[in-house]
Amino acid sequence: MNWATRFKDILVRNWREKLLAVVLAFLFWFMIKAQIAKPPMPQWQQPPNWPPPPPVSTPSVIPLTPQPSSGPQEGR
Repeated sequence: MNWATRFKDILVRNWREKLLAVVLAFLFWFMIKAQIAKPPMPQWQQPPNWPPPPPVSTPSVIPLTPQPSSGPQEGR
């Protein structure tokens, strides 16, 4: 058997699996290329279709004023 016949046999044997492997390799390459081409989205930026976060409620500030004491008073 010469090298041309062996080469032909190698190409022809299991041709369906080889064709499927080439197609899958092309698809994976295409998907990776598409992901690399677009810039990454910043983590602080939300997609526009997400609802806004709920408002954060802050406790109301009560002014601290001295209260008159109702206990016994000294010095009178």
